Amino acid sequence: MPKVVNVDSSLEHLPIEAKIFADDGIEFTVGRARSNEELAALAGDADGIVTLGYRFTRETFTMLPKLKVIVRYGIGVDNIDLEAATDADVVCCHIADYCVDEVANHAFALLLACNRKVSQLDRRLRNGQPNPSVFSGNTTDDFGPIGRLRGETIGLVALGNIAQGVAQRAKPFGLRVIAYDPFVGPAVADRLGVELVPLDQLLAQSDYISVHAPKSPATVGLIGASEIAMCKPGAYMVLTSRGGVVDEAALYDALVSCHLAGAGVDVWDPEPANADKPLIQLENVVGTPHFAFYSDASLVQLRERVAESAADVVLGYTPRWVANEQVLSKVSLAPSRR
Repeated sequence: MPKVVNVDSSLEHLPIEAKIFADDGIEFTVGRARSNEELAALAGDADGIVTLGYRFTRETFTMLPKLKVIVRYGIGVDNIDLEAATDADVVCCHIADYCVDEVANHAFALLLACNRKVSQLDRRLRNGQPNPSVFSGNTTDDFGPIGRLRGETIGLVALGNIAQGVAQRAKPFGLRVIAYDPFVGPAVADRLGVELVPLDQLLAQSDYISVHAPKSPATVGLIGASEIAMCKPGAYMVLTSRGGVVDEAALYDALVSCHLAGAGVDVWDPEPANADKPLIQLENVVGTPHFAFYSDASLVQLRERVAESAADVVLGYTPRWVANEQVLSKVSLAPSRR
């Protein structure tokens, strides 16, 4: 009987995944590995592994001789060495359509929270502070610039599925939408009514910058001190992709100096974030604990998609999404059954 193992679950029983695997005649076990040695003991005889965050390196693959597939619970696969997986003939799957609406909603909610000062006003009200003295001309001293949105510009760093969802949400608010993405062609941008621009132009023109670039060796520190210095004074930055794409120290300095007016942050480096993080201490930061992915429906869909992808490869079928597509020329899989 083929075997699939969840190698880093905090739960002992995962009924959604268990039913899908049982229906396909696949043994499914759950454990928690904290080292490669524990991983080998737990899953050394596994045909498939499903994981949330275990880090798979080249060394890891040498300890998993039967492994055919790894499926990550999520979109990003920055915890897996894809080149090493390909060399080991291991198919790496992610769930590319997972939580697209949820993260797009959350990113735009953070933008609105920054613009409308929701967190600051909530704290002021709860603390019994007086209303902002808007008629004395001191509003910007209290909160920074408060734009109308209509006629302002949002810049999207990357234009994948989630960023496209943000673009669609921005249009009814009257925002001009620009984007930087060297991997997206003009046809996609034209369909969305988005103007593609170089990164430096995006930073200089945007009143709101929403970062959606996936984390990879090429994108770590993509937005650093020099890029933030290019930003339009008084702009806001929203982060919902992965911690590390934006340099947190540089972002902190720009917020303290008021070069940037504020930020909405859902992803952190490292994670999990805690209350001692410098960014969280700032009044002009709206923070959430990497929660943009969540809705009741998205979590069920994720668990179903993960199990289906692992079962597909274990049984010899092409899964819906493959993160290391080069491996498909090395392994023999039948067309998708989905």
